[in-house]
Amino acid sequence: MGIAYKNFWSLNTDEAVVTGILRHKLSKNIEVLLPLNAQLKDIDLVLYNLVNKKCATVQVKGSRAYEPNKRQLIRHDSGSAGWFMFKKSVILKSTADYFIFLIYVLEENKKLGRRDLLPHLIVIPTRKLSLLCRKYACQTSARNYSESCRVF
Repeated sequence: MGIAYKNFWSLNTDEAVVTGILRHKLSKNIEVLLPLNAQLKDIDLVLYNLVNKKCATVQVKGSRAYEPNKRQLIRHDSGSAGWFMFKKSVILKSTADYFIFLIYVLEENKKLGRRDLLPHLIVIPTRKLSLLCRKYACQTSARNYSESCRVF
């Protein structure tokens, strides 16, 4: 009997945006690869150095774009805020080498009378993030961390 195939994998929008940014920012010797193995729950991207043959794994977390209110416009000037909340096991048990947090920022250009949606990245080694979360992050419950406590 033959093997049944199904579409178990699809590219996440946040991963696609991060891949595009990394391809332009990284050296030409570093390739961004997308794992096709559905078993890799916490690895979204693999960075492979073509020269020294080393690789690093990445987990991508994206924030939604939020319309800034008047108070946020005063605090952040022309931009908007983003935040992340997820189970603490995502960080503490992660096998990825790095986390990349993607924040979509709505920036208003008053001179041109338009707004742009700009992606911003925070790249942090998983070990450092784990230490910061243990030290500074608020636990919103027994299972969740919230970035609203200013880990970054």
